[in-house]
Amino acid sequence: MAHVTKKEADAYDRMMDAAYSISDLLETSGIDIDENDLEVLSIYLADNAPAVMQILKKQTKRCVI
Repeated sequence: MAHVTKKEADAYDRMMDAAYSISDLLETSGIDIDENDLEVLSIYLADNAPAVMQILKKQTKRCVI
């Protein structure tokens, strides 16, 4: 088993909490997505939060499609 510090474990827990929140948001959006794909996408977005936040920072208001 790999040695994990408390700081690393806490960061992982925060990332997984964010992934669950993203998953909940996407589930309530009405987007038709496979459960496994939803899980992978949510974890990917949460794990890449700094890049996602940088992209979204440029968004000033909600787009209606």
